[in-house]
Amino acid sequence: MLSSSRWGLPPQSVPDEMSPLGALESCAAVIRCHAGQEIAREGGTTEYWYRVLSGAVRQCAVRPDGRRQIVDLILPGDWFGFTAPNGAFYPAEAIVEGTLLASYPRRRVQTLAEANGDVQRLMADVVFETVSRLRKQLLMLGRVTAAEKVGSFLLEISARLPNEHPDRLVLPISRYDIADYLAMSVETVSRSLTYLRQCGIIALSGARQVRIVDREALDEGRSADLPLGSVPAERLPRFHPSMEKNRAFGRVPS
Repeated sequence: MLSSSRWGLPPQSVPDEMSPLGALESCAAVIRCHAGQEIAREGGTTEYWYRVLSGAVRQCAVRPDGRRQIVDLILPGDWFGFTAPNGAFYPAEAIVEGTLLASYPRRRVQTLAEANGDVQRLMADVVFETVSRLRKQLLMLGRVTAAEKVGSFLLEISARLPNEHPDRLVLPISRYDIADYLAMSVETVSRSLTYLRQCGIIALSGARQVRIVDREALDEGRSADLPLGSVPAERLPRFHPSMEKNRAFGRVPS
């Protein structure tokens, strides 16, 4: 059982026994991970599916030139471990010290899903949410400028992290990880954050604390890669490269 008193979990992390997720409790085990601890090996297959209870996990691939690419950032409430038949599993490792995972034997869950329609629908929704998460990352990577990518990342983290104050973020990963997630250099990430701060769109406190000052301007960056004629001039984001007052943004690499 995923007991909050036993594992020190917040109450919302403990599934209702009558819910589809509660039906999986009988086969779940909780794993506490150290920062950097490997959860699944590169090129291997997984016999378990995982749900993050607290902390964060990254899945990585190594490019032909030796550089690392974070292909998925997994936060509380997210699942991972799904692969195609005979498909390889990207290595996964804990980012945060004390990351807690619920581990579910894949074959046991599949058996439960065959006998319980609610569990079957839950697992289908989980897979759809995983695909949606990866699509959002692809959209981030497709942004025109570095500032747009970093701005989209901040909005995505704000939406995914459980927080009573969504405009106040404590980033779960370092700037090096952000760089590997957005496929850019750490120097570009730092310059983009500084640029957004200088524009008055965010405020920074230390290396990981971010306050979103102007969410509307940050959100409008998502339309910055649309044809200019499709977006009214007054709705263009303040960091859009076509804006006259932000011509200096050309100093920030795309």
